[in-house]
Amino acid sequence: MVFAPGMAGLAGSSIGAFALGAAFMVGGAWSARLYYRKAKDAPVRPGTGAQVGAAAGGFGFLFFAVVVVAIFVYLPDEFRKPLADAGAPLANRGYDPEKVRQFVELLKTREGLVFFVSFGLFVTALIFVIGASIGGAWYGAWLRKRTRN
Repeated sequence: MVFAPGMAGLAGSSIGAFALGAAFMVGGAWSARLYYRKAKDAPVRPGTGAQVGAAAGGFGFLFFAVVVVAIFVYLPDEFRKPLADAGAPLANRGYDPEKVRQFVELLKTREGLVFFVSFGLFVTALIFVIGASIGGAWYGAWLRKRTRN
């Protein structure tokens, strides 16, 4: 899924997906680190780190969502064109040409575009929150192991 101009190359590659996943995990770990530094008496638990990471991922998603919604409202063709261009080669890859045509026609309607943007934002929210939560839990577990020794 392409959300903004210029993200097509990053979202389409497995290296880009790995880099984004690692970035969310690092962000969650960093937020847990900042939390533990500020709250010195806080117990060191992976669950607490996961909650702090999930909150950080949620706030990060909110900033991302504001930008995506602004682009969607003011430049809807910036969403339509990459999605429609991605649909054209699908017929060459063995997909039913009639279904591909229906997909492209659905993108031309406002309701179809709203569906794809909404679904994309939902999946992105899950990735942000879950990735940052995993990173926060990992940091909490690492810190707990480190403080025991």
